[in-house]
Amino acid sequence: MILNVDDHEAGRYAKSRVMKLAGYQVAEAATGRRALELVASLRPDLIMLDVNLPDIGGLEICRLVRADPESSSIPILQISASAITTSDRVDGLDNGADAYLIEPVDSDVLVATVRALLRMRKAEVELAAANKALQAANELLERNNEELQRFSYAASHDLREPLRTIACFTGILEKKYAGQISADADAIIRTITQGVTRMTSLIDDLLIYAQAGQASDEDATNVDLNEVLASTLKNLEQSIKEVGSSVQADPLPIVSGNRVSLSQLFQNLIHNAVKYRVPETPGRIGVTAKKQTGNTVTIAVSDNGLGIASQHLSRIFEPFQRLHGSDVAGYGIGLATCKRIVERHGGKIWAESEGVGQGSTFYFSLPLANF
Repeated sequence: MILNVDDHEAGRYAKSRVMKLAGYQVAEAATGRRALELVASLRPDLIMLDVNLPDIGGLEICRLVRADPESSSIPILQISASAITTSDRVDGLDNGADAYLIEPVDSDVLVATVRALLRMRKAEVELAAANKALQAANELLERNNEELQRFSYAASHDLREPLRTIACFTGILEKKYAGQISADADAIIRTITQGVTRMTSLIDDLLIYAQAGQASDEDATNVDLNEVLASTLKNLEQSIKEVGSSVQADPLPIVSGNRVSLSQLFQNLIHNAVKYRVPETPGRIGVTAKKQTGNTVTIAVSDNGLGIASQHLSRIFEPFQRLHGSDVAGYGIGLATCKRIVERHGGKIWAESEGVGQGSTFYFSLPLANF
């Protein structure tokens, strides 16, 4: 539906005929007041508007249409035979018109302009609908994340409770009857104790994974990665010394992120580099940074450890993926946690390795801080 507004009857008739032949429905108005009435009642898909009208000028009609939320998105094509200067066209566009044509207008140009404006309007409607759907999906995702976090806390508490009971009574058995029943009984008690310890560790890892990257954008601050790395090395100092590993680090940048999550990220990667070392070989760990185009930096954590076969590189960030079986302790959740943290910060994480026994390098990107 096109609303054709023109006080000149012959000109109005000519434009209406062109648009009808092009397949459009057309309503007509000879005055500004009548045009506003039809806009309110018909909600046309486009308005062809003469600039000079006997009661309300075309520029004022533009402003009134744009001021009304119900009609503000209707495309307006202003057409004039008298207001033809550059200044007139600028005024028309500045006051809300989407296009401005000068009479006489070729019929093909008129139809093509209308079609172009309607295409833009259709695209705007589709984009608005997509944004609305995306907003709804984001709200649903936020609710699901909140429910997941509540569930993880509840499950963690409920699972720990029976484990504490088992650990308590197993400890009593071990303290009271160790060496008094049989060697088999002592072995069973030790097996139960070890199982409780492993299960507790698994629950802790799952809770960390569920919480990983949950911090919102509002929690982002400027984080000095040099401080994060120093704190990580302090926490892992004993483990690093025990295996004879060494860590060399370049100066690191200040990034925008959540300090707690980034500390967990460095802790997992450095700990993995220490844990997955070649036996009887001093571990060498390197941490470097390289600024990328845009406002991002790529951090690399490299080691000379066990390495990763090429066919496994694509799945090591999935939960419960353990490439070294029971030879090395763990549950395959650490790298999955790293992935969640990095992606929550808007970055990506990946690994490279020349193969088994050739060491590996883990890369991740983060946004640099804005000062």
